[in-house]
Amino acid sequence: MTVNRRELLTASALLLAGPGFALRAAGRDAGSTAAPRVLCWNENPYGPSPAARRTVADSIAAGCRYPSDDELDSLTAAIARHEGTDARHIVIGTGSGELLRALGLMCSREGGGLVAAEPTYLELPEYARTLGVPVQFVPVDAELRHDLPAMHAAVAGSTRAVYLCNPNNPTGTAVPAAAIREFIGALPPAVMAIVDEAYMDFADGPGVGTVKDLVDGERRVIVLRTFSKIHGMAGMRLGYALARPDVATALASLCMTTPNILSVRAGGASLGDRAFLADTRRRIVASRTRITAELGARKLRYAAPQGNFVFFDTGIPLAQFSARMKSQGILVGRLFPPFASWCRITVGTEPEVSAFLSALPAALRPSAA
Repeated sequence: MTVNRRELLTASALLLAGPGFALRAAGRDAGSTAAPRVLCWNENPYGPSPAARRTVADSIAAGCRYPSDDELDSLTAAIARHEGTDARHIVIGTGSGELLRALGLMCSREGGGLVAAEPTYLELPEYARTLGVPVQFVPVDAELRHDLPAMHAAVAGSTRAVYLCNPNNPTGTAVPAAAIREFIGALPPAVMAIVDEAYMDFADGPGVGTVKDLVDGERRVIVLRTFSKIHGMAGMRLGYALARPDVATALASLCMTTPNILSVRAGGASLGDRAFLADTRRRIVASRTRITAELGARKLRYAAPQGNFVFFDTGIPLAQFSARMKSQGILVGRLFPPFASWCRITVGTEPEVSAFLSALPAALRPSAA
């Protein structure tokens, strides 16, 4: 298999691009007839659930309407039941991304800084920066997990928030709940703790779990969840936050959109489809294990995965690996500095995982001298 200069340049662009550009670029290849296997955006290929699909099909005629207050209240109540809390703790957003941006705006209004890991999910840090919020990035530790002691040391008198994506994106690693609790308990009272648990439904590591109960305490703790991952609704943009009632009210006031009526109805249906959620978790965790077993057999280093993706060291420049995978019809994750040779691969369907594993040997071969 050879990779020409055009393919390498295209792959390099894909590493820095968003989903729409990447898929358009992949579809422009001369002679390409099959759609690429998209294993680059941490999507759940098994969703939406059957119940959510039926609800959307039955509701399509209502697409001309905004969701009513009653429907939004009904979804809020369903989320509260699902999380075992009160509806006053819930804030619904058009994806958790909207809520993260609202939290960035909250930091900006309070005139303080933000501490976050590096690398991590950048929706909040990047948006906060555009609003003039100073962001202090703290490198992950040797195990590619949040370095909580170093992050605590980075908290200054002007710090107003700390962002913890747990499990972390892109590394996939997770910090045990007890360590998160201890870390938050040691923060200055004025510092807001933002815990993004988008991938928590896939976690199975020792001691790894949610800290959502902390939102009932005196500290400002916000826990974020999304329908994009375990629910398989990435294209429908629906997420929510759990927070103390006064913090929830403040956060809701900073949101700028309302989820569409189809996502609101589908979200409620998906919450009730427990069989789908359990089966999705089982299949993704099993396929994740297939990937790590193959990486281990090839003696490739990988971060201990707790999400629906695996972060591993290819041993070659990522642009080269990406180009080789793309030539075999597979799109892999973008570059996450400073990990120049590391790749984030989404756990796709069983056939998609098989295709990735089959393509791996050719993509990993050493370059010609």
